[in-house]
Amino acid sequence: MLLRAGPPAGQPVVPPRGGYEGVVRPMSPAEDSVGELTLEALLSQSPLGLHIFDADLRLVRLNPATAAMRGRDARELVGHPLRDVFPLEDPDAVEALARSVLADGRPVLERRVRAFTDPPPAPARTYSVSFFRLRSQAGTVHGLAAAVVDVTELAAAEAGSQVLGAVRTRVGGSLETVDICRELADVLAGGMADAVVVEVVDALMTGDDPPLFPTPDLVALHGTAVRLRGTGPATGPLGSSHVPDAASPFGLALMQGRPVTVRPAGGEAWLPATADHAAALGGATPVAVLVAPFVLRGASLGLVTMYRREGSPAFTDDDGALAATVADYVALCLDNSRRYTREHAVAATVQRRFLPRAPQSAAGLEIAQGYLPTHRASGGWYDVIPLPGSRTALVIGEVDGQGIHTAATMGQLRTALRCLASLDLEPDELLARLDETTRQLAAERRALPAADPLREHPLTASCLCAVYDPASGTLAAARAGSPGLVLVSPDGALADVDLPDGPTLGTSETAPFAAMRMPVPHGTVLALTTPALYTALGSRGLHAGLVPPGRALREQCDRLLLSSGHAGRAGAVILLLGRAAGLDRDATADWVLDADERAPARARSLVRAQLGHWGVREEAVYATELVVSELVTNVVRYGDPPCRLRLINADRLSVEVSDGEASSPHLRHARTTDEGGRGLYIVSQLADRWGVRFAATGKTVWVEQVVAEDRSWEQQ
Repeated sequence: MLLRAGPPAGQPVVPPRGGYEGVVRPMSPAEDSVGELTLEALLSQSPLGLHIFDADLRLVRLNPATAAMRGRDARELVGHPLRDVFPLEDPDAVEALARSVLADGRPVLERRVRAFTDPPPAPARTYSVSFFRLRSQAGTVHGLAAAVVDVTELAAAEAGSQVLGAVRTRVGGSLETVDICRELADVLAGGMADAVVVEVVDALMTGDDPPLFPTPDLVALHGTAVRLRGTGPATGPLGSSHVPDAASPFGLALMQGRPVTVRPAGGEAWLPATADHAAALGGATPVAVLVAPFVLRGASLGLVTMYRREGSPAFTDDDGALAATVADYVALCLDNSRRYTREHAVAATVQRRFLPRAPQSAAGLEIAQGYLPTHRASGGWYDVIPLPGSRTALVIGEVDGQGIHTAATMGQLRTALRCLASLDLEPDELLARLDETTRQLAAERRALPAADPLREHPLTASCLCAVYDPASGTLAAARAGSPGLVLVSPDGALADVDLPDGPTLGTSETAPFAAMRMPVPHGTVLALTTPALYTALGSRGLHAGLVPPGRALREQCDRLLLSSGHAGRAGAVILLLGRAAGLDRDATADWVLDADERAPARARSLVRAQLGHWGVREEAVYATELVVSELVTNVVRYGDPPCRLRLINADRLSVEVSDGEASSPHLRHARTTDEGGRGLYIVSQLADRWGVRFAATGKTVWVEQVVAEDRSWEQQ
């Protein structure tokens, strides 16, 4: 009787769509004979591996194609259970699958299973198996039919396509060299090897040009990723670096620029090559090693080493071809990373050169500053600018954007701000003029050729400027853009600082800038931050890092930078701290003079007495007397009362003469026949620097000299 596949007993036969009509009818003797002949031809001539099992899953019959696949006589297998016909990799799962088909009649089509044609450690082969139930016309279940096709090569090709697809999908999303190597190791350790080690030439880590291929001497390789099958994400770099031996697979792959496959016998000198390779092998000798170099445009970028351990098959020629394709793709990713690293290094160098290098100092103010390098060079900067009258301008700002163009623009704005600060402007007026400069630079950027990508990048910046006056113990501050000023009083309390809003530099906003003046007692800590750091920590977080107030300012600065987390992803992370120390009570002298002909002589007398009290050298006393005499004389002749004279003895000697006239004096070059006009010229020759500062009413002419105290009495 012919066995045929059908639905479970007791269930009607459902005709296939577009097929026959009616129900099963008994076969005639002629049809039964044709069916027997058909089955016989199928079993003897089909290229597929056909197996017939009884209801107990014992082999009843199989065709010669199956015997050819196994290289054994088919008669040796008849009567064996299903799990013994092939040495299955997972016999329990396959047997359970077959019994489920016997039970419910639902066929299983093209299920992939793995079995061994030769005993382990020979590699397993992959088969495509289809199961369907056999039953008689009466509905009796007689057994199971299995169609088996060896698809090992097809499975290997599909696996290779999956690996290549995974590499193209998952590798190269980052421009960091280490990230690219880790992504590659993660993909290959899951689909192509049991352990993977990725190494690159040192030039890739610094953005330099890689060595040309082939190199006369082998170059050093730097370990960047190690991954074992079944473990977590790739680790590394582990810090190992080595120059491969020319007689090793690594050296051969680098010198010839092609994948190299080796089956180690054990005890090779190059195995393991470094600590990274030792970690990948775990003390065992691999059954196969495949080394593929990263070569691009005639340059060697590194290589990837894949290991297969005992129980895994050796690498084939197809594996070598796949490794070469993967290496070519990864070489492109690594070269992009190298170019990015070089650009980042150049931009970071530009930014670093534009920032103050030496530790900053200021009269009556303790300074500490620090910044964290960001993922890409940013436009953040800080500055400490000495101003007349022993005042100090603290500035922190950031140009929006990243890269070398942003860093260069930052340098332009910082230089412009320093020039504007020399005019001794109030913080709000200084920001207003810096805004004009930013707009001019933005207009130049928009005028670039259409092909220049920088043309489409808007130019905006934020800036915070605070001027500390140690003589009066006050702070005047203004901001453009985000807030970033925090004050902590000497008792550790957070001072309320609500600076008026100011428009971001370079925007079309027309709102005016406004300054705020506040008292700053001795011991107050000032914190100026970039927007990213202020957003990450907030005023409360900054306050927490600045208490207790007596702690070293450098330590507080480092503490806040370390607590900033991932603020660098949002922009520059820069912190500028200052602790107000003020000036000694005896460091200033202030007088109001009557603006008459006796004022210059009175001024000289007061100055000589005060400088003698301070112990200033005689030659400096004489020069200061002359300066004061000329300035007071100008007030008497051309100015308006009141006439005010102030001396400040801090890191330099400052002379300030104020009056109520707003007109600015001008330096003249008198002729030999002129009787006057040499006053400011004499002042300019005696002073280290001088200038004019305007106020709401009147002006102040200031002169600074660097003088030394007279300590000759100490030697007597």
